[in-house]
Amino acid sequence: MAYLWDSNILRHYINDHPLLLENLERISRDEVLVSIIVYAEQMRGRIEGLLKAEPNNLLLAQQRLLLTQGALDRFRILYLDITAITLAKQLKKQIKTRKRYADFLIAAQALAGDYVLITRNTKDFQDLIPSKQLQNWIDERIR
Repeated sequence: MAYLWDSNILRHYINDHPLLLENLERISRDEVLVSIIVYAEQMRGRIEGLLKAEPNNLLLAQQRLLLTQGALDRFRILYLDITAITLAKQLKKQIKTRKRYADFLIAAQALAGDYVLITRNTKDFQDLIPSKQLQNWIDERIR
């Protein structure tokens, strides 16, 4: 089984969230994937933070960028493929509620690879993927 992390999980990982780390110990690190969408979101935020930082905050912004990059480097990146892109298009047509396009893409990758999506925001995905493919490692202990 493989697990696909949402952006909020990566942020908690960087901050050493205790329950997340405990859950992570129960599986092989090789089973954890980070979507290219999550990678792009995280790096975009850190790069924008660096580019917009006032001189007194440049070193901190740079440190945050390097910390995020280092955390991302610990995991395999899941790149988009034609199956996930096709599923994302279908989901976007089927679901009429307002959602971030990134959520459609991440959900489509989870569906395409039959991965369990790990997110604290399960409500954002409950109409996109089956509940058996959703877990919250921040508030729940996995078995």
